[in-house]
Amino acid sequence: MRFKVDRKYINMGITAFFVIIASIAVCFVMFNFSSFSKGFRGFFKIMLPIFNGFLITYLFSPLLDYFDVNIPKLLEKIKIRLSKKSVRNISIFCTMLCIILAVYLFISILVPQLVSSINSIAGSFPTYYNNLMATADKVFSDYPEIESYLNQNSYDIGVWISDNLLPQLKSIVTNVSTGIASGISSGFSFLWNLLLGMILSCYIMGMREHFYGQVNKIFNALFTTEKVEALGEFFHYTNKTFQDYIKSSLIDSLLIGGICFVLCIFINIPYPVLISVIVGVTNIIPFFGPYLGAIPSAIIILLISPIKALYFLIMILILQQCDGNIIKPKLFGDSTGLSGFWVIFSILVGGGFFGALGMYLGVPTFAVIYTLLKRKVNRKLESKGLPTAVEHYMNQDREK
Repeated sequence: MRFKVDRKYINMGITAFFVIIASIAVCFVMFNFSSFSKGFRGFFKIMLPIFNGFLITYLFSPLLDYFDVNIPKLLEKIKIRLSKKSVRNISIFCTMLCIILAVYLFISILVPQLVSSINSIAGSFPTYYNNLMATADKVFSDYPEIESYLNQNSYDIGVWISDNLLPQLKSIVTNVSTGIASGISSGFSFLWNLLLGMILSCYIMGMREHFYGQVNKIFNALFTTEKVEALGEFFHYTNKTFQDYIKSSLIDSLLIGGICFVLCIFINIPYPVLISVIVGVTNIIPFFGPYLGAIPSAIIILLISPIKALYFLIMILILQQCDGNIIKPKLFGDSTGLSGFWVIFSILVGGGFFGALGMYLGVPTFAVIYTLLKRKVNRKLESKGLPTAVEHYMNQDREK
């Protein structure tokens, strides 16, 4: 009598075995989390230059593409013919030159101005504080209760500023201006990893198409043609969404920072470089960015001149309205396809898990997830012969 094997029970047994193994592995990781966390940090530290190399390549691929297209045209005009590899090497050199030049300009022009502004604020803080309290006394002289409250708490505020805030500001200034602090080894390590990343990115840029071909080869070996096409569509859409978003947000922040600097000079706002950098950098973060930049900037200006702080807030309000209604729609278009609620949702969730970087990249990440889910739902509905428009389902229960 031949023994008959039921494949159904074999599959169930294999599934149960892997579920048990996975559960044991999860429990083991949870009870030894500190060891695994330490090991992961060590692995990440080793791999950091490689991550930096791929990140630099990804961020500056549009610039490399620009040189790849335009250098052959320029060589044609002067009747010089070079191989594809030689053109790519020239493109890589030009891309790296642009990166180094941008970093050099930032360090040589902006950093000294920022250090000087922070130094000036730290050195003049007591004077600014006294001037602010004198102005407050004049303003609230007709309101004895408020004046009495300010007088009672002014001493405590002054002690906090002199004992806590000023030493911290001076410490920050010392670290930034001299570049020699307790964290110099980590700073050197960061620069070393960045340098290695730039060197590796040169090789990655040169082999970009080869890497792309290798990934496609693996996908074609592992998956069906339909799945390969679906993956290709997914990666293409993700890449386009992130590149459009990063490019548009950087251009927008540069524009806002530049316009803010010009307006600060025009209405004589103190520390225009520092204020413009704060406003421009924080403007990268959608929705909350303008407020994150305007509040500390307004506090700095308030210490020097309350009326100029008011002018600054009015200026920022007008500038952000122009940005939200004119500049951003032109730059971003419908690149994310998210409504206001989902933008705020993605910023809050991204910021909660990954801080400022999560707030910045939360929007394009959620846009990709949202679009994929939307496409999957629409395809399921189409296969059932049902309409895909949301409006069709809004009053469905009420009609019944």
